[in-house]
Amino acid sequence: MKKIYLLLLILNVVLMNGCKEQSPKQSSKQQVHQERTVKSEVDLIKKYDHEIREYYRELAEVGLDGVTVMDIDKQVEYTDLAIELIYDALRRMGYQSVSDAEARKAIKKYYNIDISENNIYLAGNKLRRYVFKDGASKERLEQRKAMEVDSSETVSYFWNKSIYVPKYNYIVSYPSIENTVELQGFDNDDADDDIVEKGKLYYSIDTAYFYRNQFIFHDSKAALTWLMNNDKNFLRDLFLEYGYDKSDVINKMMLDEIKVINRIPEADETKALFASRGANGKLLIHRGLLEYMLKHVNEENEYFLMLDQYASTLLDLRNYPEFNGLTKEERYRIGAYVGYYYGLLFDKGIGTSIDINGFGHGLCYDEDLRDYLKRNKYFHLPGFEDIAGKHYRRYRMDVDIEMKKMRDE
Repeated sequence: MKKIYLLLLILNVVLMNGCKEQSPKQSSKQQVHQERTVKSEVDLIKKYDHEIREYYRELAEVGLDGVTVMDIDKQVEYTDLAIELIYDALRRMGYQSVSDAEARKAIKKYYNIDISENNIYLAGNKLRRYVFKDGASKERLEQRKAMEVDSSETVSYFWNKSIYVPKYNYIVSYPSIENTVELQGFDNDDADDDIVEKGKLYYSIDTAYFYRNQFIFHDSKAALTWLMNNDKNFLRDLFLEYGYDKSDVINKMMLDEIKVINRIPEADETKALFASRGANGKLLIHRGLLEYMLKHVNEENEYFLMLDQYASTLLDLRNYPEFNGLTKEERYRIGAYVGYYYGLLFDKGIGTSIDINGFGHGLCYDEDLRDYLKRNKYFHLPGFEDIAGKHYRRYRMDVDIEMKKMRDE
């Protein structure tokens, strides 16, 4: 009897200790995180082995044009799959998604676009937002139509845009399976059935996509360094097509690319440096770059003379009636900002006796330019009216001196 009582007592103590040591009930957030972790650890290549091999089988039939010339139902199906695979590949490389709000803020910063706009508007800016199968039916249908349009010149065309993927919050171009998962030994021109059936599948995504997303969504300095060394075209497009001129590193890159030895660059060589056509065709004036030039003046006066040379062609409508497809008003507008920073550099003591005062020349001989500046209140740029007056008088003085010399001769 005593033994039974002792056993019951020990059992009771063990049960009580077990209750005390039991972990508390997980919060809903912890459960969601755990579920996402488990989901992300699923081997998607293994899970979709059949679908990926079917894609490669069809790829062998359509050739180099790939998914873009497949039946539209297949395009949609395979692109949905590619979107999932791309995220998994990026995640395995170390990419971590930001929140939707953070993604929207980042795209606004680097692309100067509200990514929540409809896709018709976004497509005009060479961007699209991906619509999943459970998304809005009308938007999903529009995306489907954008995949099958006949011409890549069509504004809405899906396959030549940068695609922002909500939920996962990354950006990619041409989201296709063959650019994400490679089939070892596959040859487009001579597809071997045995390879398609049994060849090894593995992730082979362009490393640039990882660093682009790290830069855009995480402001990664390491990613910027990698892009500077390996993918300058991406940074150049951000500058030229979306007006991202807030980075000293990118601004310097753009300036360094047009440096020439022992001479001042001609206006044609710098025509996209100070202003460019954005992805949507609108004029972008790179004021951030002009600010960079002002902050990083150099003893050789290169930046000052570059502005001077550019203004001398840009504002000389009589001798250069056509310049880079710009309208008269666009030339005046660019000229206003270029002239302003030219004046600020001059006031910093960077002015030299060899400058030709292209801004003053424009003011002196073009009454329409003078009226344009007055009408626009000198774009509310501090001290600009005084700067314009100074360089107008300076040029007039040079003209008067030359005329006096001619009379004396």
